[in-house]
Parts: sequence; structure tokens; C-alpha cells
Amino acid sequence: MRNQRTRGDFLLSPAFLVSLLLLLLNDFVLKPSYPGALSGILSDLAGMVFFPIFFVAVAEFIAAVVPPRPLASPAWFGISTATIGFLLVFVKFTDVGQASYRVLVAPLANGPLSSFTVGGGGAVADPWDLLALLLSPIPIWIGYRYRAKRSVTPHA
Repeated sequence: MRNQRTRGDFLLSPAFLVSLLLLLLNDFVLKPSYPGALSGILSDLAGMVFFPIFFVAVAEFIAAVVPPRPLASPAWFGISTATIGFLLVFVKFTDVGQASYRVLVAPLANGPLSSFTVGGGGAVADPWDLLALLLSPIPIWIGYRYRAKRSVTPHA
């Protein structure tokens, strides 16, 4: 592990890059060509690793403008992972979550971001989706690997 840490350096971790690759492959190749349960669960699995890490990176870059310019702590990864896990269960398995998803995603499904949305009909609930929660330790591990107290000087 390097002594110098930079904002968002964990975006180059193998776990993040594999999850990003799987999301792109799944959304642009597998879902259009082979829609079904496999492509659905693959999105959830990859997303459970990708989104917590991505949102910590966004928060860390935003924090660059706030004195004293903190880097993320491992706790940020835990909070982000718990939030994404909660949202997965909320959207997939509650009526309010389904309705919220339709309201928020439907405008995007027909707009300029249509390539990046998987339709506005709703998030299809399947008990297998809960397997994605088993990957929750990965973003938290990334947080400890990249943001454990090793050095105190962040590089912007």
C-alpha cells in the first residue's frame, strides 16, 4: 500500500473496476440481448459494490472544497454501503419504493440518459436480489484498505 493517498484513488481498485465493467457489460450487452433473471441479479451484485464506492468518491471530491479537506474515513464506506443496501431492499420489496422508483426513473428512461436506464416500469423484485447484500463487505473492505489511518496528508 502506498503511503501517499489521493482523492478517489480507490476508484482504481480491482473490485471497483470489475463492478464497473460488469455493470457496463450487463446494461449494454446482456440485458438487451439476454434479458432475464441472470442479467437482473448481475446488476444488483455489481451495483452493490459499485455504488457505495462511487458515492464515497463523489463525497470525497466534494469534501475537497470544505476545510480542512478531509479524505473519506472507512466509516464513510460503511454508511454508503448500508444506505445502498437499504435502498435496494426498499425499492425492490416495498410498494412505496416501487412507486418512488417509477417516479424518479420514468423521466430518465425517455430522456437524454435513456442509454443508462433500464426502463421506467419499476424495479423487478426477486428474492435472489437479496444475494447482492452478501457483497456488502467488499466496499467496506475497500474503505479500510484505502482509508485506514496511514498518512495524514491528502493530495488534491
